[in-house]
Amino acid sequence: MFTRAFSKIELGIFAFLGTVTIVSILAALQTGLNYIGLIPFGIIIVYLGITNFKFLYYLLLATLPLSIEFSFSPSLGTDLPDEPLMIGLMFVTWVYILSNYKALPTGFFANFLVLALILHLFWIFLSALNSVHFIVSFKVFLAKVWYVTTFCILTAIIVKTKDDLKKVFWCIYTPLTLLIFQVLIRQAIQGFTFDDVNRPMYPFFRNHVNYAAILSVFFPFILLARNWYAKGTSTRALLTFSVVLYVVAIYLSYTRTCYIAVLLVYPFYFIIRHKLMRPTLVVIGIAVTLLVMNLAKHNEYLKYAPVYEETIAHDDFGQHLSSTLEGKDVSSMERVYRWVAASRMFKVHPYMGFGPGNFYPNYMRYTISDFQTYVSDNPERSTAHNYPLLLLAEQGVIGLSIFLFLTVVIFIYGERIYHRMVDDDDKKIVMTLLLIMGMVYVNLLLSDLLESDKVGPFFFICIALLAAFDIGNRKKLLEPKGE
Repeated sequence: MFTRAFSKIELGIFAFLGTVTIVSILAALQTGLNYIGLIPFGIIIVYLGITNFKFLYYLLLATLPLSIEFSFSPSLGTDLPDEPLMIGLMFVTWVYILSNYKALPTGFFANFLVLALILHLFWIFLSALNSVHFIVSFKVFLAKVWYVTTFCILTAIIVKTKDDLKKVFWCIYTPLTLLIFQVLIRQAIQGFTFDDVNRPMYPFFRNHVNYAAILSVFFPFILLARNWYAKGTSTRALLTFSVVLYVVAIYLSYTRTCYIAVLLVYPFYFIIRHKLMRPTLVVIGIAVTLLVMNLAKHNEYLKYAPVYEETIAHDDFGQHLSSTLEGKDVSSMERVYRWVAASRMFKVHPYMGFGPGNFYPNYMRYTISDFQTYVSDNPERSTAHNYPLLLLAEQGVIGLSIFLFLTVVIFIYGERIYHRMVDDDDKKIVMTLLLIMGMVYVNLLLSDLLESDKVGPFFFICIALLAAFDIGNRKKLLEPKGE
């Protein structure tokens, strides 16, 4: 039997970690601060960040579905374990770039998509400087920086091949699918009831909206991955089953926005495939402009105020849907309550807004009692439930315009990238990235989840990969063709 003697350094490391572990556990038990017991894991993570940051990146992806919200105090919270990993990897990324500037694809920061994202980030910084509560806004800006650094820049460094993309897929798919089984089992135990739909998702998801959002956003990725494996293989059969599983899970999440998102997968595909993105965005822009003008004219929106006593939550999902159409569903009308407040906040600070993160602390002063509902006390401390309106209130018309510019770049320039691709496999990947973006934007119409760790990472990963594929394809087009 082969044995190896441990070196003094290895024994020293083992003794150090053992001592730190014992001291941390004792300190946690003595003080009641349980997170002190995580110090040894933090040391290991730091070590891996120095020696093998790619492993940490894939570990971060695997933790996205599994992360939970943790509050140190009423004003300080985080997502564990993924947010500390993001912060650590942010520093690792910048150190790595400074020491190895060729790690990124050539011209990455000059790519149109990345430039538009940087402009968006820069405006968040400027609006934070002008914020009514600077500390709150600056924390939001810092969070945005580590999201962009980790999921956009680091993704471009690590994910360079199809095999790398497969690793990304399986790192997210495996824990997310296991969570779906757990949620479905818990839903079955309580009879798939709608009135208590949030309980089976806890603690990994704040509510059924967060749960359904990540499922709908990840759904196109499963459609792509299924085609990576030959017919008749067990892996393809698993992913074919997963398509059905995810559709069923989304349906049983009772989340209307995600129903729409999944139903729009093929229309999105058709629009991109037939180069219809530009006219589609023009039509959407005109329709939204006319709607807003009509509602704003002579305060026409006040006619749609609900009857407080009749605007309630329903135990039955069918009643929930019908009451939505009648304007009597509490969750829908509560959204309108917030939207009205956002539009009135915009009038106070029209150009730069109240500052990132400042909707919740300020919106109550700008609400209209006619739209108040039974849940307007907002125990979840949620925000506008519409990302464009949230930006309008927090970053002003300039911030919203920059984000809309980024949106146009993503879809119109992304469509152009798709039709320029010379490799069919790459073309399928680019289409999938655009479909994922489509799912993200549908969710943003009735939520603010771009700021959450369940949806936000996909947004930045897609931008990174679209830029990388664009750069790689340009190189292929410049290569001399064989005889």
